[in-house]
Amino acid sequence: MVFKRSRLILAIAFTLVTPVAYPADAGRDASAPEVQKSPLLFYHESALLPVVDSFLHEFGFDEYVSAGGTEFEEMALLKDWVYRSVPYGLNWNDSELRNATSILRRARKGDSFLCTNQSAVFVQCAVSLGWTARNVFLRKSTGEEHAGNDIWSNQYRKWVYIDPTWNIHVERHGVPLGIQEIRREWIKNGGRDVVFVFGAGKRVRRYRSGDLPIVQNDSAVWKLVPLGPEWLNYTFEVAVVGRNDFFTCCGESPGRVWDMLYLIRDHVNRWDRNWPFLGAGTAVPSGRLFHDLNRVDVTIPHRGTYRPGPLRVKLDGFGKNNYTPNFMEYLVRVNDGDWVSVPGGVYTWHLKKGTNVLLARIMNRYGVVGPVTVRILSVGGGHENTVTRSPHRTRRGHHPG
Repeated sequence: MVFKRSRLILAIAFTLVTPVAYPADAGRDASAPEVQKSPLLFYHESALLPVVDSFLHEFGFDEYVSAGGTEFEEMALLKDWVYRSVPYGLNWNDSELRNATSILRRARKGDSFLCTNQSAVFVQCAVSLGWTARNVFLRKSTGEEHAGNDIWSNQYRKWVYIDPTWNIHVERHGVPLGIQEIRREWIKNGGRDVVFVFGAGKRVRRYRSGDLPIVQNDSAVWKLVPLGPEWLNYTFEVAVVGRNDFFTCCGESPGRVWDMLYLIRDHVNRWDRNWPFLGAGTAVPSGRLFHDLNRVDVTIPHRGTYRPGPLRVKLDGFGKNNYTPNFMEYLVRVNDGDWVSVPGGVYTWHLKKGTNVLLARIMNRYGVVGPVTVRILSVGGGHENTVTRSPHRTRRGHHPG
């Protein structure tokens, strides 16, 4: 069980390494939510909460998702697990329930739940695995509403939309799309070029718009709310919840979920005044709403010519339009060497004559590593080149080369 083993390794590491201080640490109770202030106010669940470990241990979904070959395959398997673990039904009495432990225990006894409950379970499962997920509320121009999820993909370096109610995500040219990208495709040509991906692993199936509606018999949702070509109209209105600290804030007091709502408003929907969220939400630019996570900016002193010897470079996981939740440390690798931990945000790079390659990334407190930033310096050639790339796997404690 990859995730549990890595959690044990990480627990040992905490006794040997003092985590680097970072902006969200200042004056914060270790078990309190982490408050992200820029580029968007957001409350992140703390990795240090004991309930995170007990939740993971009770339901064991980490073993199910560990069968994935890449980070996103693991995320898709988590979507599949929630779909199969939380039956869909028109249970309006529990529409505001966001306590994943209660939902999953009752689901084992045969209770069914709405999309709001399923998306809340996905958020808490994803958070307990070290990923950053958010609730997304959608509304068609005809008034029907739905709840799904955003999740940050280190593999694709962007937000991706996941829907555990229908067990789908949406792709274009083989790349999973975020909700704002899906919306763009719907506005552009009605989603002609997108593919609906149902399931995960050995059960995965792909459907184009012309193949819809999807016919399945493993969930009541297919009879109660069929998924047809008009599904893309759900992206007419989009609201993103500004917190994922459901273990501490919203399990039994769901009203706090509505404290922060961020809306997409543009020429397509600005005429609509009927959505209740308009009174509670704030319209924000797309670039801020879908900002980067876990990116490392590497700043190299500008010099006309670089010579062999030490060079101090700065590492920053909290730069422009970027944030790193539950940050633990920076990791650096030079040329073909090993990944090493960097105490603080400064690394001394010992340059040699010829081509020098520096790779940098973050590791969070769950042991999940972020995308890789690559800097290349030619010593003696008088030029510098900058590129970035993403790891193929970003599982806890896993260090791709």
